[in-house]
Amino acid sequence: MLKTYSLTKDTLSVSPESNIKNSSVVYVYGDEREYIETFEHKYDFKIGNILTLDDRVAYDTMIDQNDEKSLLVSYLFPEIHEGGHLDNLTTSVVFLVFKNKLIIFTKQKLKFIPELLSNMVLHDVDNFMQEVLLKIMQKDFHVMLNDLRGVKEKIDDLDSEISTSGSLRPTFGDLLTLQKHMIALSTTYGANHKALDFIKKNFTTINDIDFTTQKIIDEIYNTSDTMDRIILGYSQYLDYLENMINNMISYQLNMIMKTLTEISIVLTIPAIIFGFWGVNVDGPFEKSSYGVFAVLIISVILSLICWFLLRRKTYL
Repeated sequence: MLKTYSLTKDTLSVSPESNIKNSSVVYVYGDEREYIETFEHKYDFKIGNILTLDDRVAYDTMIDQNDEKSLLVSYLFPEIHEGGHLDNLTTSVVFLVFKNKLIIFTKQKLKFIPELLSNMVLHDVDNFMQEVLLKIMQKDFHVMLNDLRGVKEKIDDLDSEISTSGSLRPTFGDLLTLQKHMIALSTTYGANHKALDFIKKNFTTINDIDFTTQKIIDEIYNTSDTMDRIILGYSQYLDYLENMINNMISYQLNMIMKTLTEISIVLTIPAIIFGFWGVNVDGPFEKSSYGVFAVLIISVILSLICWFLLRRKTYL
């Protein structure tokens, strides 16, 4: 599918697809092989392969037959959702930045892109490609930051569950899910930071960066620094919670083994007594009709004494 946008004065507006050659911004999503292959043949790179990357970014400068420089930049957009596999938590967004045109590629439609492009007001019309790209990337960093805030709430809930929950198995599953999300966000953040460095360095190969564009870049870097600190702090706290859960599981296991040992020690006394009266020799109470009850009473008394002594010595 294709969506095209034309620049009218300082505003982007949706334009007919038939006007694709004269459009300022083109958003391509889904299986548009014919349109994608025209660029693959012209610039000798595989956009389809880049779109399949979900753990790293791609970036490069290109020169066409007229010695015009353009940029290829891809970055990762987080798609955090419950139960998602780690390989499917991010999707790649590819940009082709030309002198007067910006083309965006995604494997599937990302709703925020057309919503952001529709009626976007631009401050630097001469360099609208950079401004549009950076605003989309700025939105991406804000989404990651909001995801991190959501992780904070889940970490607080997990901390409360650890303190009050009897069974740790569901809690441990929640912890693994949070760690998986943090890995996805950390990978996305690190990759996008490299793409941002490349953009800042190479935008001057097309046009000079103006004040507005530089301001957006600075805001993205500030958001990036904030995310870096948050990701580090959350990751360390999740490691702490993991160690706490492991310690509690070990403690519960030790308590179970201790209880079983206590029971085996107490039950050993009746077994010894029953064994003593079971040998083929004359023993006390053998002739008595109440001998069985006497042996049982002796076993119970000695077992209780053993239990009392173990409790007194704080072994139990």
